[in-house]
Amino acid sequence: MPAQRAIRIHMPDRPGALSAISSALAAHQVDIVRLDVVSHEGATVVDDLVLAAASQDDIGRAIGSFYPEVSVRIFDEVTGDPARQMGSSLGAVASGRGVENAREALLQGALRIARADDAVLLRAAPGGGFEPMSATGAAPDIAGSEPFAGRWVLERRAAAAFPVSGGWAPQAFQHALAASWVAIAPAGGLDLLVASRRLNIPFYLGELERLATFAEAASAIMAALGDRPSFAALPAMTGTAQPPRAVTLAGRLPIA
Repeated sequence: MPAQRAIRIHMPDRPGALSAISSALAAHQVDIVRLDVVSHEGATVVDDLVLAAASQDDIGRAIGSFYPEVSVRIFDEVTGDPARQMGSSLGAVASGRGVENAREALLQGALRIARADDAVLLRAAPGGGFEPMSATGAAPDIAGSEPFAGRWVLERRAAAAFPVSGGWAPQAFQHALAASWVAIAPAGGLDLLVASRRLNIPFYLGELERLATFAEAASAIMAALGDRPSFAALPAMTGTAQPPRAVTLAGRLPIA
């Protein structure tokens, strides 16, 4: 069975750049099994590649031969095609036997679509805090008096991703995720889908758009299954500042 490795490349957007990558891989008998354009904005392009070769050493030598302008990050796991994962994950949410199973399917879908290590579904509480409805790991409540970047996301109905720094969430919540990067998307009027990466690999706009689309579609399915908050109005919130260095869909998607 051939060895496989998932990598992310960040390179200048210029003619022949991808061709040079392909040539370097071919010279070491490494095949591109899948290519996904994650971001193509400005002067750079970010692609996710799944590579296959006779051995991991062959893949490592090929990556080492890329020209210096190409930066490479390696994912721990090889995942499937994001578009297919979106469809299959929404199907799993819809076919869940009850709300709890549907929530679990939602979290598993978020892990695959966002290439995340942990995911949490949060619901706003009447006092301005948040309660975890489901989580892939430990996730404590967030009190209304505690800082949380998700309030900015929920109030503006715009997903955001950012590198972790102090103050984006209460210490207990930050420690539970142990994340380097976090992405948060609205999932219905009072819910938030949080996906986090332990590796220091940024989220880009393309990934954030996928997560936001999945969260909204899944939330509509969940509502049809009977998963609705006990109150309708968004509670008054404080501490809604946008996190530093945030990548956000504000201005790209309509705000309800």
